[in-house]
Amino acid sequence: MSHGVLVALVGDLEQATVTRVDASPDLVVVRRCADVAELVAAALAGLGSVAVIDAEHEPDRSLVARLAQAGTSTVVVCDERDRQRYTAMGAAVVAADEGVAAVVAATAAAAAAVPTAVAEIVHQEETSAQEPRRGGLVVVWGPTGAPGRTTVAINLAAEIAATGQRALLIDADIWGAAVAPSLGLLEESAGIAAAVRAADQGTLDEASLLRLCAQVGDGLLVLPGLPRATRWREVSGAGIDGVWAPARRLVDWVVVDAGVWVPDDDRAGGFDAVLGQRRNAVTTSALADADALVMVGAAEPIGIQRLVQALLDLDGRPGVPSRRHVVVTRVRAEAAGPRPADSVREALHRFAGVGDVLIVPDDRSACDKASLGGATLVESAPKSPAREAIARLAETVTGVPAQLRSRRRRAGRGGRASTASTAST
Repeated sequence: MSHGVLVALVGDLEQATVTRVDASPDLVVVRRCADVAELVAAALAGLGSVAVIDAEHEPDRSLVARLAQAGTSTVVVCDERDRQRYTAMGAAVVAADEGVAAVVAATAAAAAAVPTAVAEIVHQEETSAQEPRRGGLVVVWGPTGAPGRTTVAINLAAEIAATGQRALLIDADIWGAAVAPSLGLLEESAGIAAAVRAADQGTLDEASLLRLCAQVGDGLLVLPGLPRATRWREVSGAGIDGVWAPARRLVDWVVVDAGVWVPDDDRAGGFDAVLGQRRNAVTTSALADADALVMVGAAEPIGIQRLVQALLDLDGRPGVPSRRHVVVTRVRAEAAGPRPADSVREALHRFAGVGDVLIVPDDRSACDKASLGGATLVESAPKSPAREAIARLAETVTGVPAQLRSRRRRAGRGGRASTASTAST
């Protein structure tokens, strides 16, 4: 059986490779492509099981992932100094000075292998490699309807930082990012888009990620989200896969404010390969890499109904962390009855089988004060019942005792916005 080969090389190497590949009994060149667009179109049409690409065409992580979805393995011909970068993307790599024989050998090996998703490759590398200790990653997520997810994410990260640990808050809500304005980061920067672009090119490391973050108080970094939801295509699922590892190496805990997960039929293979990643890809990637999941719902009839449905949707779903913490915000008698905490716990136990629920009292004045000042509850309302509840959540997630203490001085309060990188706009 012959395997189809798609070739996108330049110079004399192209003709030499085509000649040698066609001479191989198990390989045949089916398309000589002028650019990446033609290469992708041929792969999506099912014409080739291997794509051989010259580094001059600037292949990236998203391209390798999309070809893999179409059932096409990728071989990149590049300079020796770029070998590690392209290998991290999930491609087979041949140094240009190794010659045509090495290119053909790599092509034959790739044709015999099943394309592996980039996320799986990265996970395998991280598992086998001896790397420095990785920080934890917790995803804060919840159903639609503004249940207080961003407020919980911001203050969870702040509470982690209050214990003396380093925390990074990533705004990965591509539907409606709100972390930056909530913390008074006024520059219209999209740090997450810049981080994904660097990850796509294989150049994102701890130092470059740090430059894209804003420093918000002692020990707390923020990677701003998209200022406009229309830019969501800048944050690919394959690209975001490459953000988690350097983020974990940078800090002790990564807190991800994830966007709403819109139910879909999760069709795989050709559908996603043709139409590209959907908006669920970012949240799916975060959940797959997370150590813990914080599910947030609002203590209102519709809010509880949506939370129950979201919890039921997670049952049996692959790629979701087993450690789950259910948090219900805005708990008040006016919306949940005379004994609101008991009512919320009873409803979640009865309809979703949840036995442990963290209740966040409805301290509207404290939350309004923090929102108006672009601050966290640690800074603006250290004795707030809502703040104390989220401090207990931080202790449960991290295992480090909560620090319920007086208001901490914020480092560089006046320069918050100026610390955000302008390179990401």
